[in-house]
Amino acid sequence: MQNEKALNGFVRRRKTVSAENIYLFKTEVLRALSDETRQGIIVLLGKHGSLCVSDLAAYFNVGRPTVSHHLHVLKGAKVVRSEKLGKEMHYSLNLRNIRRSIKSLDRVLDSIETSQ
Repeated sequence: MQNEKALNGFVRRRKTVSAENIYLFKTEVLRALSDETRQGIIVLLGKHGSLCVSDLAAYFNVGRPTVSHHLHVLKGAKVVRSEKLGKEMHYSLNLRNIRRSIKSLDRVLDSIETSQ
């Protein structure tokens, strides 16, 4: 059985996450999503797939540094990812991580409901 769990010499282990880690992870995502401008960025990225800072700055009528700050927060929470295309960084949604965050938050809410 141990050979079944081994993959190229590495043992695969199931990750265990403490309640504190789930809370901290969700807090980071929730903070990133709490700002209206960042919510707008998410909507635009969802519509267009991938956009650069200049495109987002033009849409919101703000400077590139402001948009870059918001993207930095979203990227730190792993809500968006970046890819360099030519001279510009293009940003897109990290849907897998967003879905994972929503599922984890849903589990936390379920556990609260069952404990009441």
